[in-house]
Amino acid sequence: MIRVGSIHAKPRPVGYMLRHVAYGQRFQTTLQPRVVYEGGLTKAARVMKLASIASFVGASAAVPFFFTGDSTVPSAARTILALTTLGMTGSSTGIVTWALRPYITSISVLNNEEISPQTPLLVQTMDVWAQPKVRLVFPVQLKPATQPLSSWVVSEVPLEISDKADKVLQEVNKGRKKPVTMAKQGDLFYAHMEGGVGPEMEQIVRAAGPTQA
Repeated sequence: MIRVGSIHAKPRPVGYMLRHVAYGQRFQTTLQPRVVYEGGLTKAARVMKLASIASFVGASAAVPFFFTGDSTVPSAARTILALTTLGMTGSSTGIVTWALRPYITSISVLNNEEISPQTPLLVQTMDVWAQPKVRLVFPVQLKPATQPLSSWVVSEVPLEISDKADKVLQEVNKGRKKPVTMAKQGDLFYAHMEGGVGPEMEQIVRAAGPTQA
């Protein structure tokens, strides 16, 4: 004979359960990003960025050796050599960082609806240390960029979707260690448009307007 334990769960009101079921459905449909675009050169770009950082760090670590040891080289010449080495590696690292700053590694959407100018997008790029940097942006904010190595420049958030943007950020950042931030006015993004893109990326392009090739 099986005896039933004496621990009883306190029944929840129907309204409580409905609210939590609705919340769970909303979480599943709107807060699970779905990747619709991936940069074809993401791995190469990350390796290039890490290599440039490593070269600068290595050059910085080597500077003390210019001033140690027995040598007839004057201190002024050693200083010039050290500064030249740092300048060359630093400038190359700066150029790589500048060139790859707008590079989009992926774009994700937050719902299954047809993409419109007000569809929230999560655009992932790389920060200075080649780590993922995710920003929230809407297609309506993406304007054609005139700068080299850039497809779009971000415009100001329209007033009619500013409240929506705040709510999306609050929900999408739940449980994230590194929070998603709102894309700022003037931010640049670059996406590969050559050779065709997927249907959802085409919808983003149409919703945002033309881009630089």
